Amino acid sequence: MPTVSFNTREVMSLLGGKYTLAELGDRIPMLGVGLERIDAETMEVEVFPNRPDMLSVEGFVRAFKGFVGYESGAVNYKVQPSGVSVLVDSSVDGIRPFIAAGIVEGVKISGEHLKSIMNVQEKLHTTHGRNRVKVAIGIHDLACVKPPFTYKAVAPDGVSFVPLDMSESMTPARILRSHPKGRDYAFTLEGFDRYPVIVDSVGQVLSFPPIINGELTRVTEDSKNLLIEVTGTSQLAVDQALNIVATTLVDQGGKIKFVEIRY
Repeated sequence: MPTVSFNTREVMSLLGGKYTLAELGDRIPMLGVGLERIDAETMEVEVFPNRPDMLSVEGFVRAFKGFVGYESGAVNYKVQPSGVSVLVDSSVDGIRPFIAAGIVEGVKISGEHLKSIMNVQEKLHTTHGRNRVKVAIGIHDLACVKPPFTYKAVAPDGVSFVPLDMSESMTPARILRSHPKGRDYAFTLEGFDRYPVIVDSVGQVLSFPPIINGELTRVTEDSKNLLIEVTGTSQLAVDQALNIVATTLVDQGGKIKFVEIRY
């Protein structure tokens, strides 16, 4: 079972300051999670694999609120149309066929919040996503690209873009050979002669899933509107991951808009 760390002050703040440290220590194990540690700075909890929503601090607090009766019933998230679409090309069939996407607008991102988002993303990759084989998540600064988007497969040297944490343009084949993330996750595309990419309406590459995003759409503290894309080998798992990430961002003040997927 995965163990996640939360900032205790953030948990208490999301709970409106209604619970003391001692009360949290007493009640959290009743949720069915393992409380490994709790003090004024940090709490560590062990989460069951069937509750990936609790991998984020927002999801964990949401579950706790329901359990203790602080906020009962399912949370109603309003979702509005965005007018943005993703065209899924048949070339991804048999490689990585499923995708879901959404937009969260009006996000306020601090350094700590950005770190938290990245931690949730990686925890989902490792657990729910089966080390990125079943699910991989990309989060992008929407202001840097031009929709609509296309999800397609290309030849190993069919496109070139600057991957995250690099300053030069690279093809997918070179990324798998030379980029740290490419070497770590090359196994996810082993045996394929074409690789999936997501591009915008002018051909800019947002993502080479499940390996790496482009530097073009890097999320920073100045980012306001985010595009979330999730690809994988199971539509259900992809949809669940999108819901978890989107609601995590909404609980921090954003607004969800849906993206149309066109096959």
